[in-house]
This record gives sequence, C-alpha cells and structure tokens, in this order.
Amino acid sequence: MTFRKLHIIGNTSSSTETFARRTTELSRYISGLARQESELARGLRSGQSISLIRVDPEESSSSQDGMVRRHALSLRTLTGQANPNNIYRASKNTSELLNHFEPLIERMRKIILEESADVVLLGGTYYVPWCLLQAARSTAKPVVLCYAGILSKEIAHLPDDMQNVLRQMEQDFFDKSIFYIFPSDLTRKTVEGIFGKRILNFEIIFNGVPEEFLGYRESTKKPEFQVAFVGRFTSVKNPEFLLELAESLKQMGKQMDIRMVTRAEENNPLVKQLRARGVVILPPMDTSSLGDFYRKTGVVISPSVFETYGNVPLEAVSSGTPALVSRNMGVSEVFSMLGLTDLITDFSDVRAVIGKMEQILVKGVRVPVEIANKIQEGFAWPKIITRYMDICANWAFSEKRKTVI
Repeated sequence: MTFRKLHIIGNTSSSTETFARRTTELSRYISGLARQESELARGLRSGQSISLIRVDPEESSSSQDGMVRRHALSLRTLTGQANPNNIYRASKNTSELLNHFEPLIERMRKIILEESADVVLLGGTYYVPWCLLQAARSTAKPVVLCYAGILSKEIAHLPDDMQNVLRQMEQDFFDKSIFYIFPSDLTRKTVEGIFGKRILNFEIIFNGVPEEFLGYRESTKKPEFQVAFVGRFTSVKNPEFLLELAESLKQMGKQMDIRMVTRAEENNPLVKQLRARGVVILPPMDTSSLGDFYRKTGVVISPSVFETYGNVPLEAVSSGTPALVSRNMGVSEVFSMLGLTDLITDFSDVRAVIGKMEQILVKGVRVPVEIANKIQEGFAWPKIITRYMDICANWAFSEKRKTVI
C-alpha cells in the first residue's frame, strides 16, 4: 500500500540522551521520548521519511540509514559556545537569544529547504526545538509540537536571570498555526496554564511501550526484589522519597529490600545518604535487562512531583509488576483507563505508601494478563508512532491549518 509522500524534519537531543538513556545500545530520543530508532523506522510507511537534527557541543556530521537521515550540528562551531547555558546567561530576552542562536537557526533553515520538508516536528520546548521553530517559521513550513516535559518544571534550580529568559522562550511556543501533541491531559492543562490561553489544535497521544516489556505471561516465580525505583536522578522524579521511605521503615521496625536504577554521581550527598540507609543503587540497564528486572521486582514506585507522562510505571505493569504511580504523573490517566486506580498514590503520606506496598508484597499481587494484553494492543510503539505520522501528514496538507496562519 502506498501512502502520501511525506518528509519530516525533527529534532533529537544529546542532552536527553545523556540524562535519560536507559540502554547501552545506540539510542535516540525523538520528541523527548526514549525509544529505539528501529521503532521509529518501523513506523515509517511507504513514501515517508524523516531527518533528525541533533545539536552536539562539538560534533558535526551527517548520515543516512534507510528512510532516516541524521544531522549532528556543532554548537561550538555555529555559535562559539559549547554550552547553551552560556548563551542563556548572555541574553536578557528572546531577541538576544535569537541573535546568539542565529547561525544555528540558519543551518536548520538550510536543511529544511534543501530537503524540501513537508512538516517540522518539534520535540520538547528547550533551545533546540525553539531554534528549529524559528527556522520553520522563516520557511513557512507547517509545525507539529510534541510535548515531552515542561520547561518551567525543569529549571527551578537555575539562577533567576536564566529562568527569566527561558520562560520567555517557552512562551514563544504558543502559536495558533502549530498543532500540539500532548502525552496526557495533565500536560495540556498545565501548558494552557503557562500560556494563559486555550489551545485549539491538539491531540492527546499517550506514550508507547517498547516490545521488550510486552507479551507478559503469568508466572509462579517469587520476586527476587521487593521495591524498585527506576528513573533519572533529578528533583522532578523525587528520589528524596526513597530516603523518607527507608527512614520510616526503620522507625516502624520494618525491612524492605529497595533497589534504585539510575545514573547517580557518587559525590552527591543524597546518594551517600541512600546508600547509608541500605538502598542498593544500580546503573542504567538496556531495555531487555530492564524488562527482566521489572519481572523480578515485587512493586515499582514512581513518586514523581510532576511528569507530563512517565514511562516507567506502564513498563513495569506491562511486565506484570504492580507499580504505585503518583497522581501528578500523566501516566496515571492510563492507569485509570486500565482500571488500576488503586495503584494511583499520594506519596505525601509515607506510611500509607508503606501500607500499600505491604499489601502487594504479602499477597504476592501481580498484574492480570488481561491488563498486560490491553497495553500490548493499545500502546505498542509502532502503533503510537503511526499516529504521530498521521498527524504530521494531516497537518502538513490541512486546509484548516492554512486558515489560522
């Protein structure tokens, strides 16, 4: 079957790879969503192709793999700075940001024109998609923005002057000519609150689940580990909760084997405190090993302060392991759809969380195969990527889009 010809220009991020990677394979993070490049390639249909732009501190290269082309642009070569933070510090507003990033924007503009892109797919709202947005505007190309994380939620640790210019940059992503893809309704509502305006052209598409976590079948094997946390060692993921958990267990005279899969710096004071409380910290795993880890765990906890989605809980549930998920995570909407509302948790009450974990561990609760099958039917990555592609195609050639420009 032949589909309408479509060429997409999108962005991927070396910084996302650095902080969010969970695999030892060469992976890319499209739209801020961790998934194998092969999953994206499988989502491309006849006549469809995509070019991915990655901004690297130093590297500059270009390569082609089937219908997927990759461009690495050197930030230092184009702007004179290898670290974007230096550009933020030197800018008071988006006009000054534009001047500093102009060579990068111009290089993106040339790629868009040389490759005759039909649509530009932005992943996230940090500086790379912002530059790509400027390039798309200058070429009058249709734009689809796939939200992955919310910039305002990620920059609280930065100096006020840097936060100010980044919030201005974030506001620039409000544009009636953009079609928005949100990973949850929580994201949509939060973004509309930041913009102070309603977004009319959007669709909510929940993240997909890699095939390594699918196909779960019931097992009589007893879990090897009791409690696990998987995720980046960053404040929004709330790793501090594990310290509260360990201390509360000690006060209550209880013991639980707690494992944490993350990339942690050994000189971090919290890491030292967690180890001192008996928390076992494991390095990031490849996708296959992570699936095996989930299956060997009694219960996974995701106490995030805020996440637009949060892949880990659904990966765990797909593998047959119950996951307690914060109500401040977009993925809790999927849990409600699947009838797993009992697993949506308020992590402000540590003892109540311990009570929930004990019920799961004592009873040996596993996720019913029927639930895992529903996830496989509705959330496999190829199906999700196909929906992205359909939106890009529809918006690229939409008469409705032309009426709002």
